[in-house]
Amino acid sequence: MSDLKKILSKFAVERILKEESSCFKSFRQKALEEFDRIGFPDKKDENWQDLKLDKFLTKNYSVQPISGNFDINNFSCELNYMNAHEYYLINSNKIVSKGADSNIVVKNILEVGENTLNQFFNKIAKSDKNGFNLVNTAAFTGGFFIKIPDNTNIEIPLQFIALNNYQENYFSNVRNLIIIGKNCNVKIIQCEDTLSNNDYFLNSLTEVFVDENSYMELYKMYNISNSSASVSSIYINQERNSTVKSFSFELNAGLLRSNILTNLNGQNAESLSYGIYFADKQQQIDNNVKVNHIVPNCSSEQIFKGIIDDMAHSIFNGLIVVDREAQKTAASQINRNILLTDKARAISKPFLEIYADDVKCSHGATIGQLDENALFYLQARGISFEKARMLLLHAFVGEIISKIKIDAISVRINDLVKKRLNGELSDCKSCILRCSDAQIDKDCH
Repeated sequence: MSDLKKILSKFAVERILKEESSCFKSFRQKALEEFDRIGFPDKKDENWQDLKLDKFLTKNYSVQPISGNFDINNFSCELNYMNAHEYYLINSNKIVSKGADSNIVVKNILEVGENTLNQFFNKIAKSDKNGFNLVNTAAFTGGFFIKIPDNTNIEIPLQFIALNNYQENYFSNVRNLIIIGKNCNVKIIQCEDTLSNNDYFLNSLTEVFVDENSYMELYKMYNISNSSASVSSIYINQERNSTVKSFSFELNAGLLRSNILTNLNGQNAESLSYGIYFADKQQQIDNNVKVNHIVPNCSSEQIFKGIIDDMAHSIFNGLIVVDREAQKTAASQINRNILLTDKARAISKPFLEIYADDVKCSHGATIGQLDENALFYLQARGISFEKARMLLLHAFVGEIISKIKIDAISVRINDLVKKRLNGELSDCKSCILRCSDAQIDKDCH
Protein backbone atom coordinates (compact mmCIF):
# COMPACT_ATOMS: atom_id res chain seq x y z
CA MET A 1 0.00 0.00 0.00
CA SER A 2 2.86 2.33 0.79
CA ASP A 3 4.21 2.02 -2.78
CA LEU A 4 0.84 3.00 -4.24
CA LYS A 5 0.71 5.97 -1.91
CA LYS A 6 4.16 7.08 -3.11
CA ILE A 7 3.18 6.58 -6.76
CA LEU A 8 0.01 8.63 -6.36
CA SER A 9 1.83 11.35 -4.42
CA LYS A 10 4.49 11.58 -7.14
CA PHE A 11 1.80 11.77 -9.81
CA ALA A 12 -0.05 14.49 -7.88
CA VAL A 13 3.17 16.52 -7.76
CA GLU A 14 3.47 16.16 -11.53
CA ARG A 15 -0.11 17.41 -11.97
CA ILE A 16 0.61 20.40 -9.75
CA LEU A 17 3.75 21.29 -11.74
CA LYS A 18 1.94 20.77 -15.05
CA GLU A 19 -0.93 23.04 -13.93
CA GLU A 20 1.28 25.53 -12.17
CA SER A 21 -0.79 28.46 -13.38
CA SER A 22 -4.12 26.64 -13.00
CA CYS A 23 -6.70 27.51 -10.37
CA PHE A 24 -6.60 23.83 -9.36
CA LYS A 25 -3.07 24.20 -8.02
CA SER A 26 -3.99 25.34 -4.51
CA PHE A 27 -6.67 22.62 -4.18
CA ARG A 28 -4.21 19.95 -5.27
CA GLN A 29 -1.41 21.16 -3.02
CA LYS A 30 -3.54 21.23 0.15
CA ALA A 31 -5.02 17.81 -0.59
CA LEU A 32 -1.61 16.29 -1.35
CA GLU A 33 -0.17 17.55 1.94
CA GLU A 34 -3.07 15.97 3.82
CA PHE A 35 -2.87 12.72 1.85
CA ASP A 36 0.86 12.41 2.52
CA ARG A 37 0.07 12.87 6.19
CA ILE A 38 -2.86 10.47 6.66
CA GLY A 39 -2.68 8.11 3.62
CA PHE A 40 -5.43 5.63 2.80
CA PRO A 41 -7.91 4.58 5.50
CA ASP A 42 -6.97 1.53 7.57
CA LYS A 43 -8.41 -0.58 10.40
CA LYS A 44 -7.84 2.25 12.86
CA ASP A 45 -10.46 4.35 11.06
CA GLU A 46 -13.88 3.47 12.50
CA ASN A 47 -15.67 4.35 9.25
CA TRP A 48 -13.51 1.94 7.21
CA GLN A 49 -12.55 -0.78 9.70
CA ASP A 50 -14.92 -3.46 8.35
CA LEU A 51 -13.59 -3.23 4.78
CA LYS A 52 -10.60 -5.29 3.61
CA LEU A 53 -8.79 -2.83 1.35
CA ASP A 54 -5.30 -4.35 1.37
CA LYS A 55 -5.96 -6.92 -1.37
CA PHE A 56 -6.84 -4.14 -3.80
CA LEU A 57 -4.40 -1.44 -2.67
CA THR A 58 -1.34 -3.69 -2.83
CA LYS A 59 -1.68 -4.39 -6.58
CA ASN A 60 0.54 -2.69 -9.11
CA TYR A 61 -1.39 0.05 -10.88
CA SER A 62 -0.54 2.59 -13.51
CA VAL A 63 -1.77 6.11 -12.73
CA GLN A 64 -0.65 7.89 -15.92
CA PRO A 65 -3.63 8.68 -18.19
CA ILE A 66 -3.48 7.62 -21.82
CA SER A 67 -5.18 9.26 -24.75
CA GLY A 68 -8.39 7.56 -25.67
CA ASN A 69 -9.75 7.27 -29.18
CA PHE A 70 -12.79 5.07 -29.29
CA ASP A 71 -15.78 4.89 -31.62
CA ILE A 72 -18.71 5.27 -29.25
CA ASN A 73 -21.07 4.04 -31.97
CA ASN A 74 -19.59 0.57 -31.47
CA PHE A 75 -20.27 0.56 -27.74
CA SER A 76 -23.41 -0.11 -25.74
CA CYS A 77 -23.57 0.51 -22.00
CA GLU A 78 -25.24 -2.11 -19.81
CA LEU A 79 -27.97 0.46 -19.16
CA ASN A 80 -28.72 0.71 -22.85
CA TYR A 81 -31.65 1.71 -25.05
CA MET A 82 -32.53 4.51 -22.63
CA ASN A 83 -33.29 7.00 -25.44
CA ALA A 84 -30.93 9.27 -23.50
CA HIS A 85 -28.54 12.05 -24.42
CA GLU A 86 -25.20 10.24 -24.02
CA TYR A 87 -21.89 11.76 -22.87
CA TYR A 88 -18.71 9.71 -22.63
CA LEU A 89 -15.62 10.32 -20.53
CA ILE A 90 -12.97 8.16 -22.20
CA ASN A 91 -10.01 7.07 -20.07
CA SER A 92 -10.77 9.74 -17.47
CA ASN A 93 -9.76 12.67 -19.65
CA LYS A 94 -11.61 13.03 -22.98
CA ILE A 95 -15.31 13.83 -23.45
CA VAL A 96 -17.36 12.95 -26.53
CA SER A 97 -21.14 12.98 -26.87
CA LYS A 98 -23.96 11.38 -28.80
CA GLY A 99 -27.31 13.18 -29.04
CA ALA A 100 -26.17 16.07 -26.84
CA ASP A 101 -28.74 18.45 -25.36
CA SER A 102 -27.99 22.03 -26.39
CA ASN A 103 -29.70 23.44 -23.29
CA ILE A 104 -27.02 22.27 -20.90
CA VAL A 105 -23.29 22.81 -20.48
CA VAL A 106 -21.11 19.69 -20.44
CA LYS A 107 -17.33 19.93 -20.50
CA ASN A 108 -14.24 18.44 -18.95
CA ILE A 109 -13.89 19.72 -15.39
CA LEU A 110 -10.29 20.71 -16.23
CA GLU A 111 -11.76 23.41 -18.52
CA VAL A 112 -13.90 25.07 -15.85
CA GLY A 113 -13.16 28.70 -14.95
CA GLU A 114 -11.74 29.94 -11.68
CA ASN A 115 -14.89 31.74 -10.48
CA THR A 116 -17.00 28.59 -10.77
CA LEU A 117 -14.36 26.49 -9.06
CA ASN A 118 -13.97 28.90 -6.18
CA GLN A 119 -17.73 28.90 -5.67
CA PHE A 120 -18.42 25.17 -5.94
CA PHE A 121 -15.34 22.92 -6.18
CA ASN A 122 -14.55 20.84 -3.07
CA LYS A 123 -17.11 22.80 -1.02
CA ILE A 124 -19.01 19.71 0.18
CA ALA A 125 -16.44 16.94 -0.19
CA LYS A 126 -13.89 18.61 2.07
CA SER A 127 -16.20 17.95 5.04
CA ASP A 128 -15.57 14.21 4.61
CA LYS A 129 -11.79 14.05 4.92
CA ASN A 130 -10.36 10.66 4.01
CA GLY A 131 -7.45 9.42 1.93
CA PHE A 132 -9.53 8.59 -1.14
CA ASN A 133 -11.09 12.05 -1.31
CA LEU A 134 -7.71 13.67 -0.79
CA VAL A 135 -5.91 11.67 -3.46
CA ASN A 136 -8.82 12.34 -5.83
CA THR A 137 -8.54 16.09 -5.27
CA ALA A 138 -4.75 15.98 -5.64
CA ALA A 139 -4.48 13.71 -8.66
CA PHE A 140 -7.75 13.64 -10.64
CA THR A 141 -7.17 13.59 -14.39
CA GLY A 142 -10.59 14.70 -15.60
CA GLY A 143 -14.31 14.32 -15.18
CA PHE A 144 -17.68 15.77 -16.10
CA PHE A 145 -18.66 19.36 -15.41
CA ILE A 146 -22.42 19.67 -15.92
CA LYS A 147 -24.42 22.87 -15.59
CA ILE A 148 -28.21 22.96 -15.97
CA PRO A 149 -29.43 26.58 -16.43
CA ASP A 150 -32.39 27.94 -14.44
CA ASN A 151 -35.90 26.96 -15.60
CA THR A 152 -34.69 23.93 -17.60
CA ASN A 153 -37.04 20.99 -18.00
CA ILE A 154 -35.35 17.99 -19.63
CA GLU A 155 -37.67 15.09 -20.36
CA ILE A 156 -35.01 12.83 -21.90
CA PRO A 157 -32.50 11.42 -19.38
CA LEU A 158 -28.88 12.53 -19.53
CA GLN A 159 -26.54 9.54 -19.44
CA PHE A 160 -22.91 10.07 -18.39
CA ILE A 161 -20.64 7.10 -19.04
CA ALA A 162 -17.07 6.84 -17.75
CA LEU A 163 -15.52 4.45 -20.26
CA ASN A 164 -12.12 2.91 -19.55
CA ASN A 165 -9.89 1.04 -21.98
CA TYR A 166 -6.42 0.45 -20.50
CA GLN A 167 -3.69 -1.99 -21.41
CA GLU A 168 -2.55 -2.47 -17.82
CA ASN A 169 -3.94 -2.36 -14.31
CA TYR A 170 -5.06 1.18 -13.63
CA PHE A 171 -5.90 3.41 -10.65
CA SER A 172 -8.37 6.00 -11.92
CA ASN A 173 -9.28 9.27 -10.20
CA VAL A 174 -12.38 10.89 -11.74
CA ARG A 175 -13.87 14.14 -10.47
CA ASN A 176 -17.37 15.37 -11.40
CA LEU A 177 -19.19 18.61 -10.62
CA ILE A 178 -22.93 19.01 -11.28
CA ILE A 179 -24.72 22.36 -10.85
CA ILE A 180 -28.51 22.43 -11.26
CA GLY A 181 -30.14 25.84 -11.38
CA LYS A 182 -33.52 26.98 -10.02
CA ASN A 183 -36.83 25.48 -11.20
CA CYS A 184 -35.23 22.59 -13.10
CA ASN A 185 -36.34 19.04 -13.76
CA VAL A 186 -33.60 16.61 -14.79
CA LYS A 187 -32.85 12.90 -14.77
CA ILE A 188 -29.22 11.76 -14.75
CA ILE A 189 -27.83 8.26 -15.28
CA GLN A 190 -24.23 7.62 -14.19
CA CYS A 191 -22.48 4.53 -15.56
CA GLU A 192 -18.96 3.17 -15.35
CA ASP A 193 -17.84 0.68 -17.97
CA THR A 194 -14.53 -0.85 -18.96
CA LEU A 195 -13.42 -2.42 -22.23
CA SER A 196 -10.23 -3.77 -20.71
CA ASN A 197 -9.48 -7.18 -19.25
CA ASN A 198 -7.14 -5.60 -16.72
CA ASP A 199 -7.94 -4.85 -13.10
CA TYR A 200 -8.68 -1.33 -12.10
CA PHE A 201 -9.38 0.71 -9.03
CA LEU A 202 -11.86 3.50 -9.65
CA ASN A 203 -11.84 6.36 -7.16
CA SER A 204 -14.62 8.73 -8.26
CA LEU A 205 -15.96 11.80 -6.49
CA THR A 206 -19.04 13.80 -7.51
CA GLU A 207 -20.35 17.03 -6.00
CA VAL A 208 -23.95 18.06 -6.80
CA PHE A 209 -25.60 21.43 -6.12
CA VAL A 210 -29.40 21.56 -6.51
CA ASP A 211 -30.94 25.01 -6.36
CA GLU A 212 -34.45 26.09 -5.26
CA ASN A 213 -37.58 24.38 -6.59
CA SER A 214 -35.63 21.85 -8.64
CA TYR A 215 -36.14 18.12 -9.03
CA MET A 216 -33.42 15.61 -9.86
CA GLU A 217 -33.38 11.86 -10.27
CA LEU A 218 -29.93 10.26 -10.11
CA TYR A 219 -29.34 6.66 -11.15
CA LYS A 220 -26.04 4.87 -10.68
CA MET A 221 -25.17 1.28 -11.55
CA TYR A 222 -22.08 -0.68 -10.48
CA ASN A 223 -21.17 -3.80 -12.40
CA ILE A 224 -17.41 -4.42 -12.53
CA SER A 225 -15.26 -7.53 -12.42
CA ASN A 226 -14.51 -9.49 -9.26
CA SER A 227 -10.87 -8.44 -9.27
CA SER A 228 -11.61 -4.71 -9.53
CA ALA A 229 -12.63 -2.17 -6.93
CA SER A 230 -14.61 1.04 -6.77
CA VAL A 231 -14.75 3.77 -4.14
CA SER A 232 -17.49 6.15 -5.22
CA SER A 233 -18.49 9.28 -3.31
CA ILE A 234 -21.46 11.56 -4.06
CA TYR A 235 -22.00 14.77 -2.09
CA ILE A 236 -25.26 16.70 -2.54
CA ASN A 237 -26.32 20.17 -1.41
CA GLN A 238 -30.07 20.87 -1.66
CA GLU A 239 -31.79 24.25 -1.40
CA ARG A 240 -35.42 25.24 -0.63
CA ASN A 241 -38.23 23.11 -2.11
CA SER A 242 -35.80 20.86 -3.96
CA THR A 243 -36.13 17.09 -4.30
CA VAL A 244 -33.39 14.58 -5.08
CA LYS A 245 -34.29 10.95 -5.66
CA SER A 246 -31.21 8.71 -5.99
CA PHE A 247 -30.88 5.03 -6.86
CA SER A 248 -27.86 2.72 -6.45
CA PHE A 249 -27.82 -0.62 -8.24
CA GLU A 250 -24.81 -2.62 -7.08
CA LEU A 251 -24.72 -5.78 -9.11
CA ASN A 252 -21.09 -6.90 -9.00
CA ALA A 253 -17.62 -5.86 -7.82
CA GLY A 254 -14.67 -7.34 -5.99
CA LEU A 255 -14.86 -4.44 -3.58
CA LEU A 256 -17.35 -1.61 -3.66
CA ARG A 257 -17.58 1.31 -1.29
CA SER A 258 -20.37 3.84 -1.94
CA ASN A 259 -20.64 7.09 0.03
CA ILE A 260 -23.68 9.36 -0.31
CA LEU A 261 -23.83 12.49 1.81
CA THR A 262 -26.73 14.96 1.52
CA ASN A 263 -27.10 18.38 3.13
CA LEU A 264 -30.66 19.74 3.33
CA ASN A 265 -29.96 23.47 3.44
CA GLY A 266 -33.37 24.93 2.50
CA GLN A 267 -36.83 24.43 3.98
CA ASN A 268 -39.11 21.80 2.41
CA ALA A 269 -36.20 20.04 0.76
CA GLU A 270 -36.64 16.29 0.27
CA SER A 271 -34.03 13.53 -0.06
CA LEU A 272 -34.97 10.02 -1.19
CA SER A 273 -32.21 7.38 -1.38
CA TYR A 274 -32.81 3.83 -2.56
CA GLY A 275 -30.43 0.98 -3.19
CA ILE A 276 -30.16 -2.71 -3.89
CA TYR A 277 -26.95 -4.71 -3.68
CA PHE A 278 -25.81 -8.25 -4.41
CA ALA A 279 -22.60 -9.91 -3.23
CA ASP A 280 -21.32 -13.44 -3.65
CA LYS A 281 -18.00 -15.34 -3.70
CA GLN A 282 -15.68 -13.19 -1.54
CA GLN A 283 -17.02 -9.82 -2.62
CA GLN A 284 -17.33 -6.83 -0.28
CA ILE A 285 -20.01 -4.15 -0.56
CA ASP A 286 -20.04 -1.18 1.79
CA ASN A 287 -22.77 1.50 1.68
CA ASN A 288 -22.52 4.70 3.69
CA VAL A 289 -25.51 7.03 3.55
CA LYS A 290 -25.65 10.23 5.57
CA VAL A 291 -28.31 12.97 5.57
CA ASN A 292 -27.83 16.26 7.42
CA HIS A 293 -31.10 18.01 8.29
CA ILE A 294 -29.91 21.57 8.81
CA VAL A 295 -33.14 23.65 8.59
CA PRO A 296 -36.82 22.99 9.56
CA ASN A 297 -39.55 21.21 7.59
CA CYS A 298 -37.37 18.87 5.52
CA SER A 299 -37.83 15.16 4.92
CA SER A 300 -35.62 12.21 4.01
CA GLU A 301 -36.05 8.51 3.32
CA GLN A 302 -33.47 5.75 2.91
CA ILE A 303 -34.30 2.18 1.88
CA PHE A 304 -31.45 -0.23 1.06
CA LYS A 305 -31.81 -3.98 0.53
CA GLY A 306 -29.09 -6.58 0.03
CA ILE A 307 -28.74 -10.26 -0.86
CA ILE A 308 -25.49 -11.85 0.32
CA ASP A 309 -24.30 -15.27 -0.86
CA ASP A 310 -21.27 -17.57 -0.47
CA MET A 311 -18.55 -15.97 1.71
CA ALA A 312 -19.34 -12.39 0.74
CA HIS A 313 -20.05 -9.66 3.22
CA SER A 314 -21.92 -6.38 3.18
CA ILE A 315 -21.79 -3.31 5.37
CA PHE A 316 -24.42 -0.61 5.73
CA ASN A 317 -23.78 2.57 7.68
CA GLY A 318 -26.77 4.90 7.73
CA LEU A 319 -26.77 8.18 9.60
CA ILE A 320 -29.46 10.84 9.94
CA VAL A 321 -28.38 14.02 11.72
CA VAL A 322 -31.06 16.50 12.81
CA ASP A 323 -29.64 19.85 13.88
CA ARG A 324 -31.11 21.86 16.77
CA GLU A 325 -32.81 24.27 14.33
CA ALA A 326 -34.30 21.53 12.15
CA GLN A 327 -37.75 21.32 13.78
CA LYS A 328 -40.60 19.47 12.02
CA THR A 329 -38.13 17.05 10.44
CA ALA A 330 -39.47 13.77 9.06
CA ALA A 331 -36.85 11.09 8.41
CA SER A 332 -36.76 7.34 8.05
CA GLN A 333 -34.10 4.74 7.34
CA ILE A 334 -34.45 1.05 6.53
CA ASN A 335 -31.79 -1.55 5.76
CA ARG A 336 -32.75 -5.17 5.15
CA ASN A 337 -30.47 -8.10 4.29
CA ILE A 338 -30.94 -11.71 3.30
CA LEU A 339 -28.07 -14.14 3.88
CA LEU A 340 -28.09 -17.19 1.61
CA THR A 341 -25.31 -19.19 3.33
CA ASP A 342 -23.94 -19.66 6.83
CA LYS A 343 -20.69 -17.97 5.83
CA ALA A 344 -22.24 -14.86 4.30
CA ARG A 345 -22.07 -11.82 6.59
CA ALA A 346 -23.95 -8.55 6.83
CA ILE A 347 -23.19 -5.66 9.16
CA SER A 348 -25.85 -2.99 9.57
CA LYS A 349 -25.30 0.18 11.59
CA PRO A 350 -28.27 2.56 11.51
CA PHE A 351 -27.80 5.76 13.53
CA LEU A 352 -29.92 8.76 14.44
CA GLU A 353 -28.44 11.94 15.93
CA ILE A 354 -31.31 14.22 16.92
CA TYR A 355 -30.81 17.61 18.54
CA ALA A 356 -34.30 19.04 17.82
CA ASP A 357 -37.38 18.09 19.88
CA ASP A 358 -40.25 18.30 17.36
CA VAL A 359 -39.34 15.60 14.86
CA LYS A 360 -40.62 12.30 13.48
CA CYS A 361 -37.67 9.95 12.88
CA SER A 362 -37.35 6.18 12.62
CA HIS A 363 -34.86 3.55 11.60
CA GLY A 364 -34.78 -0.21 11.30
CA ALA A 365 -32.48 -2.99 10.18
CA THR A 366 -32.91 -6.72 9.64
CA ILE A 367 -30.51 -9.53 8.79
CA GLY A 368 -32.04 -12.94 8.15
CA GLN A 369 -32.65 -15.83 5.79
CA LEU A 370 -35.31 -16.56 3.22
CA ASP A 371 -38.76 -17.16 4.67
CA GLU A 372 -38.95 -20.98 4.92
CA ASN A 373 -42.75 -20.95 5.20
CA ALA A 374 -43.12 -18.91 2.02
CA LEU A 375 -40.63 -21.19 0.26
CA PHE A 376 -42.60 -24.28 1.36
CA TYR A 377 -45.90 -22.65 0.31
CA LEU A 378 -44.66 -22.05 -3.24
CA GLN A 379 -43.15 -25.55 -3.53
CA ALA A 380 -46.41 -27.07 -2.30
CA ARG A 381 -48.07 -25.50 -5.34
CA GLY A 382 -45.78 -27.18 -7.81
CA ILE A 383 -43.10 -24.52 -8.12
CA SER A 384 -39.55 -25.89 -8.06
CA PHE A 385 -37.21 -24.96 -5.22
CA GLU A 386 -34.94 -22.85 -7.46
CA LYS A 387 -37.87 -21.05 -9.07
CA ALA A 388 -39.53 -20.40 -5.72
CA ARG A 389 -36.26 -19.11 -4.29
CA MET A 390 -35.78 -16.75 -7.22
CA LEU A 391 -39.37 -15.47 -6.95
CA LEU A 392 -38.93 -14.63 -3.26
CA LEU A 393 -35.58 -12.91 -3.77
CA HIS A 394 -36.94 -10.91 -6.69
CA ALA A 395 -39.93 -9.84 -4.62
CA PHE A 396 -37.55 -8.81 -1.83
CA VAL A 397 -35.81 -6.21 -4.01
CA GLY A 398 -38.95 -5.46 -6.03
CA GLU A 399 -39.93 -2.66 -3.65
CA ILE A 400 -36.91 -0.65 -4.79
CA ILE A 401 -37.40 -1.37 -8.50
CA SER A 402 -41.05 -0.30 -8.24
CA LYS A 403 -39.91 3.20 -7.26
CA ILE A 404 -38.20 3.73 -10.65
CA LYS A 405 -40.49 5.92 -12.75
CA ILE A 406 -38.56 5.72 -16.05
CA ASP A 407 -39.89 2.64 -17.81
CA ALA A 408 -36.73 1.95 -19.83
CA ILE A 409 -34.55 1.93 -16.70
CA SER A 410 -37.07 -0.11 -14.73
CA VAL A 411 -37.23 -2.77 -17.43
CA ARG A 412 -33.45 -2.95 -17.83
CA ILE A 413 -32.72 -3.07 -14.10
CA ASN A 414 -35.40 -5.69 -13.65
CA ASP A 415 -33.77 -7.77 -16.37
CA LEU A 416 -30.27 -7.40 -14.88
CA VAL A 417 -31.54 -8.28 -11.40
CA LYS A 418 -33.20 -11.44 -12.72
CA LYS A 419 -29.95 -12.43 -14.46
CA ARG A 420 -28.01 -11.75 -11.28
CA LEU A 421 -30.42 -13.87 -9.22
CA ASN A 422 -30.27 -16.65 -11.81
CA GLY A 423 -26.48 -16.61 -11.63
CA GLU A 424 -26.19 -15.56 -15.26
CA LEU A 425 -23.92 -12.61 -14.49
CA SER A 426 -21.36 -14.97 -12.99
CA ASP A 427 -21.83 -17.70 -15.59
CA CYS A 428 -18.60 -17.48 -17.55
CA LYS A 429 -20.25 -18.34 -20.86
CA SER A 430 -22.91 -15.63 -20.67
CA CYS A 431 -21.29 -13.22 -18.25
CA ILE A 432 -21.70 -9.56 -19.17
CA LEU A 433 -18.41 -8.83 -17.41
CA ARG A 434 -15.51 -8.80 -19.80
CA CYS A 435 -13.16 -11.15 -17.96
CA SER A 436 -10.13 -12.72 -19.57
CA ASP A 437 -9.80 -16.50 -19.56
CA ALA A 438 -7.18 -16.27 -16.81
CA GLN A 439 -9.43 -14.09 -14.75
CA ILE A 440 -12.33 -16.45 -15.28
CA ASP A 441 -10.24 -19.29 -13.89
CA LYS A 442 -9.31 -17.17 -10.91
CA ASP A 443 -12.66 -15.62 -10.13
CA CYS A 444 -15.40 -17.88 -11.33
CA HIS A 445 -14.24 -21.34 -10.43
